[in-house]
Amino acid sequence: MKAKILLAMLGAGLLAACTSPAPPPPPAAPQIASTISGTVILAEPRELSNQARVELKVVDVKQPGTPLAQIVIPSANRPPIQFTMPIDTRQVDPKGIYTVDAVLIDGDRRFVPGLQSPVLTDTHHTSSVQIIVKAEPTPAEKMFDDYRKAYAQVGNMKQISGSSMGETSSSAWDAFLSNGKVHLVREITDLTTTRAASPTRWPSRTTNRGSWCGKNRPPAPTIRSPRPKSAGTRTASSC
Repeated sequence: MKAKILLAMLGAGLLAACTSPAPPPPPAAPQIASTISGTVILAEPRELSNQARVELKVVDVKQPGTPLAQIVIPSANRPPIQFTMPIDTRQVDPKGIYTVDAVLIDGDRRFVPGLQSPVLTDTHHTSSVQIIVKAEPTPAEKMFDDYRKAYAQVGNMKQISGSSMGETSSSAWDAFLSNGKVHLVREITDLTTTRAASPTRWPSRTTNRGSWCGKNRPPAPTIRSPRPKSAGTRTASSC
C-alpha cells in the first residue's frame, strides 16, 4: 500500500514538472538606427559669414580614419544647423563605440564640440543628438598668444639691435637671445614714398616673427650699416 502511494506521489510530481510554464525567451537585441540626426548649436551666438560650413562624421573611436557616414553642410551661417546622416547598419559593429564628430568652419575660425556624442551602440542606442560647438583660436591668434608668452621672457635675455635703410623704407629690429639662440625678433618698418618734393610717411607697422630655433628658423638678420656699400655688412648671431 505504501509503495502504491509513493508511486502515485512520484507520478504527480513528474506531471507537475512537465506542465510548468517555460522560461521567457531572452529579450531581442535592440535594432540599430538607420539614420543619425540632430542639430549643431553655437555655445556663444555670433555672426557667421556665408562661407561657413559644417562637417559631420559618424566614426568608430577605434578607427576614426574610416567614417561610417559623413556629410558637409554648406552655407551654415544661421545656427542651429539641422542634419541627417543615413547609416548602413550592415557596417555597424555591435561591440564598437561610435560618436558624431562635428566641426563648424568659418574662414580661419573653427568651432568644435567640448564633449563627445555617442550614438548607435551606446546604452540608449542614441540616434538623435544635439552638438554644442565652441570657437577655437585662429592660427593668427595662436601665433599672437605664443608671441605674448615669448615676449614675457625677454627680460632675462641678451638683446641685439640693428637697423637698415632702403630707398622706400627703413627698418629697426631687436633680437633677443637665450643660450646663444635667437628666441624672438621684434621689427618695426617705416614705408616712405616720395611725391614731387613732399615725402609721405605711412604708419609704422610692427611684426613678430615668433620663436625661431631648430630647422624652421629663417636666415640670420643682416644689419646694413650707414656706411657706403663697399664697407660691407655685418650679421647678428642666430640659433
